[in-house]
Amino acid sequence: MDCGLLSRFVPALCLLWGTALVAQVRPTIRPTAREKKPAIDVFAEAKGKILRWQFEPGEVLELKKFSEQLVKSGESEEKRSVFHRVLLEVKNADPAKGYLLEGTFLTLLKSGETQNVYTETERYVSSFYLQPRGQFLTERGQYMPNIRSVPSFPENRDPALQDEAALEPGSSWEMPGEEVMRFAQQITVPFTVHYEYRGTEKLKTDNQEKNCHKFISNYELNYGENNNPGPRVLGYVTAVWFWDPEQGIPCFAQEDYNAILADEHGLTNEFKIKSRSFYRKYRARNEEAKLALAQKVKDQLNDSAAPTEVRVTDTGVAITLPDVLFATNSYKLNRDARRTLRQIGKLLQQLDNPHILVRGHTDSTGEEEYNQRLSQRRAEAVANYLIEELEISPDSISYEGRGSRDPVADNSLEEGRAKNRRVEIILLDK
Repeated sequence: MDCGLLSRFVPALCLLWGTALVAQVRPTIRPTAREKKPAIDVFAEAKGKILRWQFEPGEVLELKKFSEQLVKSGESEEKRSVFHRVLLEVKNADPAKGYLLEGTFLTLLKSGETQNVYTETERYVSSFYLQPRGQFLTERGQYMPNIRSVPSFPENRDPALQDEAALEPGSSWEMPGEEVMRFAQQITVPFTVHYEYRGTEKLKTDNQEKNCHKFISNYELNYGENNNPGPRVLGYVTAVWFWDPEQGIPCFAQEDYNAILADEHGLTNEFKIKSRSFYRKYRARNEEAKLALAQKVKDQLNDSAAPTEVRVTDTGVAITLPDVLFATNSYKLNRDARRTLRQIGKLLQQLDNPHILVRGHTDSTGEEEYNQRLSQRRAEAVANYLIEELEISPDSISYEGRGSRDPVADNSLEEGRAKNRRVEIILLDK
């Protein structure tokens, strides 16, 4: 499953659209009985095979993709670090369609001004079906996931099979894929992916060694025609994959993406991107576990210097820091703020693979542009303190400013405005 480059995210195949045919039958004519086709069970074909996606309802698939990007437009050139985080919950398993995945696709950017922390720039909520062999079923016109059917696997060949059906080192196969891109209009760029199986190899991740199945993939991008109006896309993509046979997902992938994109007006951008992708799956906390975590946070902050609020949300547990932790119209943390964050940091260090979103808010007083900037700087200050002073991994933290868009109280009252001026540290499950 791949994820965002410009806004590149995950793999899939187009949804098969059926046309309902209604037959008008005269009363004097008996309709001919039609032979029923056997029901398709995409999971039955996957049994006993290794290169197949495997999930149970309730599991969450996490993808973290880190990209170093060089973007050229005319004479200008820009380097940037981009972090894509995908969190997808498995809602159910349909024998005809596959696994129904639903969740968020996030794009986060680290600029030269924010060396330690990523700021969220794009967020999409989407759902789609993923079949064990790697094909995706998506709605017509859907943007995310926009990299589709990479990786995917042949039907009758696998490392677990024997004789001619076996995949041995040097064996290859081809499968279709596509990438959805946005110009003036959304387009779909189809391509054929060539895969080659390289056998098994030990991969060290998180201080553990896993015996993974290694394969490579490559494909060309070629869309549009010279001298014709409309977008033009040219490029090539190569990747190395390490597949975890126990989990039924990739555990790591490394990709080179090189493309030239020309829009309808002939404006050309060149992208050179190197990325590393890390996958894992886990079960999100149930309500009981979230309540237990919230109580643990409350106990940790029992003697906090500031009156914090802890609550359970649909996506995790949120810790609210009040406005009094900052000077008026300032994003500089005061002494009480630093003390409170040290207490929170001790708890965060105990969490396994935390997902932390720091979100800043203001009241509605003043210009919205100013409020947006202040909320973002306050969130950034908190995130930076957690990273620099408390040694929380920067890969676990992102931040965003919401300005006055998400009030929790009445902005016409001073008491309400005080409640709206806040920073939230959200411990995300999904």
